[in-house]
Amino acid sequence: MAYVLLIAYAVISFGPFVWALLVSVTPMTYEKDGQHVGVDIMQWPPKINPFSWPPKVFDAPATLSNYKKVFEVVPYARWILNTMIYAGLTTIGHVLFDSMGGYAFARLKFPGRNIIFTLFLATMMVPAYVTIIPIYNLMVRYNLVNTYAGLFLPKLTGVVTLFMMRQFFLNLPTEVEEAAIIDGAGVLRRFFQVALPMAKPALAALAIYTFLGTWNDFLWPLLMTSDKSMFTLTMGLNFFRTSYYTFWQLMMAATLLMTLPMIIVFLSFQRYFVESGVTTGLKG
Repeated sequence: MAYVLLIAYAVISFGPFVWALLVSVTPMTYEKDGQHVGVDIMQWPPKINPFSWPPKVFDAPATLSNYKKVFEVVPYARWILNTMIYAGLTTIGHVLFDSMGGYAFARLKFPGRNIIFTLFLATMMVPAYVTIIPIYNLMVRYNLVNTYAGLFLPKLTGVVTLFMMRQFFLNLPTEVEEAAIIDGAGVLRRFFQVALPMAKPALAALAIYTFLGTWNDFLWPLLMTSDKSMFTLTMGLNFFRTSYYTFWQLMMAATLLMTLPMIIVFLSFQRYFVESGVTTGLKG
């Protein structure tokens, strides 16, 4: 019964992606009986014939021209670059600073450690929307609006992800680090040569969470970018809408192109992601 429910859930979840794929290969108009006619992508059931050539979707010949047109009607390649820079630098910052902060709170003993960590956790109770205006004013003051620095600098670390790394380091066995201390290793050497190699699963999970979340982020790029050349993909999708009409074929093609890097990242780190789920569930 459980497998039946899981399969049903998978089919329901996969349905919108199939519809998006079909719409993305549907032409805006096509020639029928010597006339150019529009395509009704809302027809149900959809008229699909995969055995004709070219295959027909919504009773129209399938085409890949929408994917090419996306790059012609908007600066889509620039938006991909902007999003990769934003998501990539933010992910690097989280992996570096969250792991360093988590290691410090888990392994190092310094005055006020528990108080400082408690204050960090207390900030989780403050809604993110409360801090947006002060951060935005700070970016305006330093002329960082419409810059890459303004996009990623406020996002280089996070309390939730720092807490996750701290919990992971707490569960790691201390014997290897104690042996490194006997050999005369300092804090930085123990962190980079001992702790980080053992934290690969947690770092992979952290990278996935951060990259996917930043890649799909809309609110912060909306506030920080007003120049079309600095838009991210989530901002750019709005260009396929007008006040009276939505170019669904182009929007679905752009959306699928936007989804592809996320799928690649997840599949690349999937093994480490699963390992992190197993490891963090164990007590050291």
